[in-house]
Order: sequence, then C-alpha cells, then structure tokens
Amino acid sequence: MTLEAEEPRQDIGHPGTLGMYWNDGYGQVGEVVGAEGLTVTRHYVGLTASTPPICDQPILASCPPVDLESYAFPTDPSDRGVQFTEIQFVGPLGSLGAWLAPSGDGNRWVIHVHGWTAERREAVRFLPVYTDAGVTSMVIDYRNDPGTTPDPSGHHRFGLTEWEDVEAAVQHALDAGADEVVLAGYSTGAAHVMSFLEQSDIRNHVVGVVFDSPNIILLDVVRASTLDARFPAINLKMGRLMKEVGLWLADIRWGIDWERTNYVQRADQILTVPTLVFHGTSDQRVPIAVSRQLEPKTPDMVTLVETPAAGHVMSWNANPERYEKRLARFLDSI
Repeated sequence: MTLEAEEPRQDIGHPGTLGMYWNDGYGQVGEVVGAEGLTVTRHYVGLTASTPPICDQPILASCPPVDLESYAFPTDPSDRGVQFTEIQFVGPLGSLGAWLAPSGDGNRWVIHVHGWTAERREAVRFLPVYTDAGVTSMVIDYRNDPGTTPDPSGHHRFGLTEWEDVEAAVQHALDAGADEVVLAGYSTGAAHVMSFLEQSDIRNHVVGVVFDSPNIILLDVVRASTLDARFPAINLKMGRLMKEVGLWLADIRWGIDWERTNYVQRADQILTVPTLVFHGTSDQRVPIAVSRQLEPKTPDMVTLVETPAAGHVMSWNANPERYEKRLARFLDSI
C-alpha cells in the first residue's frame, strides 16, 4: 500500500502496525518498505470487506481520503479474539458504559482508562495480554465522553474530578468479586488514575499500575504544544512570554489548577505499588521528559520502558511483541 500525505505527519512512516480507515472500511499498515518525501509504501492487511479507495487523480486533494490511527483495530475486543459483554456501572453523575472481558477466577481485575478525546478502543490492542494472564478487563467510559453526563464545570478536569468515575469502576469490580485491582491509564487517563490513587478511600485494593504516555504534568504538555520554532529567533523571548500569559489567562478563564495537575511532583506519595510506564521517545504530545522524572522520584516502584521512535501511546504499535512481553512479565511479577 502506497500512501501519500499532503503535508508532513509523524504517523505515515511510524514503525510497526497502525490502523488505516476510510468511509466504510478498515485495515492495518505494517512494515515500511519504501519512502520518498511525503510518499510511503507499507505492507497492508485488510480487516473489513471494503477495500481502500485508490487515488487515480493528478491532484491529491481531489482523491478520496484515508487516515491513520494508533488504535489499530476497528471496533471492540472481539477484533483481538477477546470475548466481552457491554455493561453499565454507576458513577457519581449517573450511569456509565464499559466493556467487560472476564478471565481467570475473577479475583484480579484491570480498569482501563482511555485518554482525553480518545475512546474505549484505545485499549483493544492490549487486552489479550491481560486475558492470557487471567486478569478480567473493564474498559470504561467516564464523564464528558459522548453519551455521558458532562462534568459540572463544563470542561475536562485532567483528573481533578474524573477520578471519581475511576473510583466507581473500581468499586464495581470489588462488588463483583475482585480482590485485587490493576489500573491502566493511557495519556490523560493516567492523570485520572493518579488522582484516584491520591484521593480515593479504596485505593488500597490496587496492586499495580500500567501507564502509556502518561499526561501527568499538564503544564509541561501545554507548553510543549506551542513550539518555540513557530517564532522567529529574534522574537523567541516574546513567544515564550506570550505562552506564559496564555497559561495565566487559561487559569483565570477555566480554573485550571496547574499545581494540582502536576502529579509527578507528588509521585513519591501517590505511586506506592509497582508501576510500569511505556513511553515513546518521539512522543510529540506528551514529552518523554515527563515519564523520565518518575523513576528518580519513585525508584523502587516505577519501571520506565522507552520505545525508540514511537509516538503518543504508540509503543505497542512500534513493537507489539516487545510491548506485550514486558507487560506480561510485569503482570506476572505482581
């Protein structure tokens, strides 16, 4: 499959396995076998009956579009051969949906918490490892997801309120017979997990934590999203000043608490159970520097697995076999 982009983008040549979708179909692109400029040729596997639209126009913009994503699978856990049911659990703002994939004797559950603007499908690629380890998976929705009750503030709170929905999921697991709980947070889902571990009265049931590209210093992520390269060198200081003024205005307008959303500075108090962290060295959304601060902060609890050339929540995509082996080893160790 030869793909051509209209402008530079990280994913078109990203190593490993990615999902590719179009208006009525889905497939996977794999190994890169050729690249020239904005054109990349990769191995392709179709996952639906529909075939990708072929571009036969001289102008790329007039061709039917396809797009790439990290989720790699199109619908739900059945894409990975994992049996599941759709369930509801009760959060503080009302009913929330989840996928439940039973495994083992039901004593150990993992609660999967997707990232900001992501969806449950973010966890699908990881589920077989948990199932094979005898861990029941619960992949949850939370406030502000489509079809759920929005946060009373009207905004995403980066863990400051979403942790209550994580708590409701953990309580559901305990009521269903779980004795031990693992928490898996992807991107901003990690902030919700950190806030739960800091505030919940039932956090003592958690025996392990798995993070992927954890967005747990919101201020650093916001700063990184506005690149200094956008400002001419002569205006670099002015550009940085503009960013700081913008952060101050955001705090006033939306009540963003930059101090409380810096979970790393309190990590030694929060992460009191074994924690496995995956992070790509080419993450352009959450700098890997965020995760690199965790190990020195909690050297006896945190193990950081860096994935060369991987983007945001794309360590599995870059090297699925390595990712799954490290995850399985961690689950076995706890």
